[in-house]
Amino acid sequence: MMDETGNNSFKTSLIIGAKKGIRSSIWILKLLLPFSLLAVLLEWFGVVEWLGPVFSPVMSLINLPAEAFLPLLVGVFADVYGSVAVMAVMDFTVAQKVLIILFSAISHSLIVEGIIQWRSGINFFKITAIRISASMLSVYLVSLFFSSTGESVAVAEIASRASLGQVLVDWLKNISLLGAQIVLVVTFILALQEIAVSYGIIEKARKALSPLMRMMGLSDHAMLPWLVAIFGGITIGSAVIMEECRKGTLPPAELQYFHASIGINHSMIEHSGVLSTIVGANIFIVMAVRLLAAITVTRAMRFWDNLARKWLFRSGKKN
Repeated sequence: MMDETGNNSFKTSLIIGAKKGIRSSIWILKLLLPFSLLAVLLEWFGVVEWLGPVFSPVMSLINLPAEAFLPLLVGVFADVYGSVAVMAVMDFTVAQKVLIILFSAISHSLIVEGIIQWRSGINFFKITAIRISASMLSVYLVSLFFSSTGESVAVAEIASRASLGQVLVDWLKNISLLGAQIVLVVTFILALQEIAVSYGIIEKARKALSPLMRMMGLSDHAMLPWLVAIFGGITIGSAVIMEECRKGTLPPAELQYFHASIGINHSMIEHSGVLSTIVGANIFIVMAVRLLAAITVTRAMRFWDNLARKWLFRSGKKN
């Protein structure tokens, strides 16, 4: 009887997860197709080459070529999947793709996610500045372990060696393959995630994750919204995140650490699965750096707060 119940529960979770995966995949493809097509057209017509020098000084600060501005800009205002779409049709090296993905994984959908975080306890401009700063510093430091990441990509050659029709045919072939990979990966990951929730595996992970949360100055009160952000993301988990943050169980300082943490490091499973279709096993570099960045930033914020309190305390005693 238990085995039959367990099998039914497994099948139900698998079906629910697969349906969620297909819905998420369709949403991702809605971003992937237009942004990748736009990138192909901008590249073929020479717009990317023309705008490159404008963004070159900023890109050089993080050891990326001027052409990297396009996927980064799309990611910042749209989503990390928009950034993926642009990268898929541009001739970046693997190292450059890792750096672009790292930046976009931390700083994407800044307006939408910034508003959600603002409504749940942190200043919009503060969290935006934290995420962009964390992106730039992380990309710069990781770039030091690669060589020639700042070399320009050959975007101008497309127009001279292929007609627009041929370029569009090549785009359709490449984007179809990438789209199929994304559908399979996202559906598989969300099916596994649903099974993990159903069998209480994520709940059991609370104890294992407690030391990590303490490193970021987070208590058990932040566990639920933190897990929601880590596995579901800020946008998808916005209702839970806002509700939990408005309860008042998190002290003001901890609320700031919480938002800094999830701003830098969220939607780890789905993002990583999709992004792995672009950089393969190198995605583990991105995952590790995002986690380290979240820990470093929150600890720096705690250090600064403690320093400020000590200074105020000493100033008060003198007065």
